[in-house]
Amino acid sequence: MKKKIFLLVTLIAVLACVLSALTACNVFKKDEPECDNVSRQTDAYFVGESAQFAVSIEKGKREKTFIADGKATDVVEFCQITITPLATNSYESVSFVIAGGETDSLSGVITTADYGEYSTTVELNFTPTSITVTAGGDVSEIELANILDGALSSADAVNIAREAFKDKLTQESEEGLSEREIYVKIITGDRLNYYYYVSFIGDGVDYLAMLIDPKTGNIVSKR
Repeated sequence: MKKKIFLLVTLIAVLACVLSALTACNVFKKDEPECDNVSRQTDAYFVGESAQFAVSIEKGKREKTFIADGKATDVVEFCQITITPLATNSYESVSFVIAGGETDSLSGVITTADYGEYSTTVELNFTPTSITVTAGGDVSEIELANILDGALSSADAVNIAREAFKDKLTQESEEGLSEREIYVKIITGDRLNYYYYVSFIGDGVDYLAMLIDPKTGNIVSKR
């Protein structure tokens, strides 16, 4: 239990550093959006893995250039694919073919890796069901599942966080301070448990943040 709590606290700390270091920062709504100042959101998060590779495909909206400045500007749709080699990270490149339905497919090649992960943006206009990954002499066909199927949406997560931070946000509003920028991301430390990371960003390194279980809505950790 102590190890799990430490892992969650570490995840929040790492993301906090990323938010303060990156340079300009709307949430997925099933109906009308309740706020406009959302710089990042996750609408779907497909995952799968084999003995050789772990894969995630994230679809959502985010700023073209993220700056943690309290304002959401130039928010556009995105789809990010990340392939993580599990046995070796010495591949010169990784190729993939994403499949969906009976005829839909999308292929590509990733030639550079950051921290052991091969990642790139793609234009994906269908629901992915599987992906074939090829690198070196290794080939894996991996089934994909959306961990947010039947789970809370980004909008739900924002509403939970907004309620939890209600006193602080109300006080800031009464003092005439600007509305905070909202940043939502799916994170995991073990590829078994996934959480919404929701951050209300002020000016500079001023932020409120929490982890929320997307299945139950429980607040796992906050600061």
